[in-house]
Amino acid sequence: MSKTAQFLVADDDRSIRTFLVHALTRQGYSVSAVTTLAGLWDYTMTGRGNILITDVGFPDGDVLDVLPRIKKKRPDLQIIIMSARTNLLTAIKAQKHEVIDYFPKPFELGKLIEVCNRAALLHSNNGKEETLITTINTSNISVPDAIPIPLVGQSAAMQNTFKLLTRYSATKVPVLIHAEAGAEKEEIARTLCQIGTQEKIEFMSLNLSHTPQEEHLNLLFGQENIIKAAANCSLFINNIELLSEDAQRAFMRYLDNPNSSPFRPDRIIVGTCVDLRNYVSQGLFRDDLYFSLSSAYLTVPPLRERIEDIKTLANLIVKSLSDEFGVAKKLQSDAVTFLQSWNWPGNLRELIFLLRRLFVNADSYEITAINVSEEIKLLQINTIEDKKTSLGDSAQFHIDKYLKALEDKLPSSGLYDRIIQEVEKPLIYATMKRTSGNQIKASEILGINRNTLRKKIKQLNLPIKRDEYR
Repeated sequence: MSKTAQFLVADDDRSIRTFLVHALTRQGYSVSAVTTLAGLWDYTMTGRGNILITDVGFPDGDVLDVLPRIKKKRPDLQIIIMSARTNLLTAIKAQKHEVIDYFPKPFELGKLIEVCNRAALLHSNNGKEETLITTINTSNISVPDAIPIPLVGQSAAMQNTFKLLTRYSATKVPVLIHAEAGAEKEEIARTLCQIGTQEKIEFMSLNLSHTPQEEHLNLLFGQENIIKAAANCSLFINNIELLSEDAQRAFMRYLDNPNSSPFRPDRIIVGTCVDLRNYVSQGLFRDDLYFSLSSAYLTVPPLRERIEDIKTLANLIVKSLSDEFGVAKKLQSDAVTFLQSWNWPGNLRELIFLLRRLFVNADSYEITAINVSEEIKLLQINTIEDKKTSLGDSAQFHIDKYLKALEDKLPSSGLYDRIIQEVEKPLIYATMKRTSGNQIKASEILGINRNTLRKKIKQLNLPIKRDEYR
């Protein structure tokens, strides 16, 4: 490989700058470094350097503000962006400026070197080997007027999410959004579609948990035919893991054969709160459909992994509530500490509901630290009490109570089977209730075969229809 490319590393962080210069020098490249935006401009304007690796923020300005002018003067310059604690807007702007790649800090050196090697090879071939490096078509990427609440923040955990969401927005391949319940996947999908086009395209959303499985095929391709209704729209299907077997089969045929129907959504996005790979391995979800839908796989970290974003999120939520109710209230700065002390099993939605409750019940125009601490303490107490009362403790209590009621008598033969049956019925019913009557999901939770579950439902005289568990 020819290594005549000249690299320029621009970063005001001395440790990162030194680290990259040494790493690229070991690869045999000629490397220079600058520490300011002014230095970057002066260096590139002299025609030096072929590949720029640059941070975003400098003491004297933002590199994204000058990149258009740099590219105009130096269209031959290849650019690699690296940044830490930036927001979604930064990722969008980076992609719009036709960068080769965008690396959130901290980055993997191996991956950065791989991109640098491909950029150097492209340079050595005078740009003729275009297939050797992947660039993103950013002509249709647009910058939204505002970032939605689920994607607000600058935490390290969100950096890769920002990068991938922006990258996927520039394509039309199906996107699979994997996030825990309460992460507001629909809003994320809507944003992805808004970024991906400068035209106003209708967004349609379908939540499979709201429809019995036996109606899924009709819903997608029958009389209701959501696929047809979503032609030329963006279609988001949430809880895709619940899709019935026959609907999965039909959906795969539809995706696999572009000529099977003239009605095609502009793009398809699906959401799930489970690991679909486990569903595939257990035979609960078609492997070919999974591979087709997960070409672009977007993982959104739970709120407990981005605690540093809570201050920004909470203040934004309170501002939104003020607009909604027409009453200006604010969150006391000390209250954030208590919000950050909770692990938020219900994710962003739980935070929104908690703040809404506090907003409505606050006597003053300020949600105080005391208000928040009391709510968090209640959540913590309830969690501790739940942990104290284990299933085993509850079962022991009721079994002891049953035996004491017999006084000096011994239980009749078959006690084991009777107890197991007594526990089995409420266990299966509660699990079916929890999954809204979804037998596939219930069988996975229980760890039994779906046919076994069906048999037990009949034996225990439990409801068969899914609607009866809602």
